[in-house]
Amino acid sequence: KYLGLPLISSRLTKQHCAPLIEKIQARVNRWATKTQSYAGRLQLIKSTPASLQVFWSSTFLLPSAVTKECEKLMRRFLWGGKGNSFKLSLVKWSKVCLPWQEGGLGIKPMKSWNQALLLKQIWNLLNDHSLWVQWCKLNLIRKHSF
Repeated sequence: KYLGLPLISSRLTKQHCAPLIEKIQARVNRWATKTQSYAGRLQLIKSTPASLQVFWSSTFLLPSAVTKECEKLMRRFLWGGKGNSFKLSLVKWSKVCLPWQEGGLGIKPMKSWNQALLLKQIWNLLNDHSLWVQWCKLNLIRKHSF
């Protein structure tokens, strides 16, 4: 592990992502003991579990089973308030994930957010915005200047 992310040399699996799911589950279960309104639960979802997932998504292409599990935990918390209990959703999750202007609640869909963050990493590498690319160029210049 490095900075909470697994160091692996193979394709990322659901087992590698177990710490992410466990962290989100722990947060949701901790919050479930408190009574909160829908707006309060929505704000908690936007701030903590989504940010945990963003950290992982900016590094790895998460398996679809992991994104579905994380969204399931957040969906259950939003509608039921309890981490493991099941309560029918009042609105489809795809509608909840729409922006405010389109009638949604502004939660970003994890799969598309994961792809966007990885594309940003590629963009940074191709346009020399990455510190890693700048470091490699600097060392290459130093090596050839002598």
